Amino acid sequence: MSIAVVTDSTSDLPPDLAKKHNINVVPLNVHIEDQTFLDGITISADEMYEQLPDSKVTPTTSAPSAGTFMELYKKLAETHDEIISIHLSSKLSLTHNSAVNAVSEMGSTSTRIEIVDTQLASMTLWGGFQYRSQMQLLPVPH
Repeated sequence: MSIAVVTDSTSDLPPDLAKKHNINVVPLNVHIEDQTFLDGITISADEMYEQLPDSKVTPTTSAPSAGTFMELYKKLAETHDEIISIHLSSKLSLTHNSAVNAVSEMGSTSTRIEIVDTQLASMTLWGGFQYRSQMQLLPVPH
C-alpha cells in the first residue's frame, strides 16, 4: 500500500526533508501590498521580513484554493492508495477547509484521502513530522 503525505507551508518543513521523505508541501499565498507570492517558492521568510520595514501595509496570507489541492490529490491518486493531508488548525486558516472542499469536489475515487486538522500552528506541526520520523526508527515490539 502506497501512502502520500501532504502538508502546507505553515508546517515550516525544510525543503530538503520534504524531498527526502516525499512530503508534498502546498504553499500558502503571501500578499505584500499589490503582489502575491507563494510561500517558500516565490518568496522565502527572510525575503518577506526584509520587505516589512518598507511596506505600507502589513503582509497577509491566504489559503491555497481547493483547486490547488484537487490538482495535487488527483496527481497523487494516480500512484498512491491513500493520501494523508495534514494541515494547521482550521481555527487559524481556511487551508483545512480548502483541502476538505477539494475532496468533496473530486467526487468518488479509489484512493482514500484523509484530511487532518492538527489544531496546531507552524513549528509545532513541523515538530509532529520530526516525532513521526523518529518513531519510524524505533523497533516495533511484537
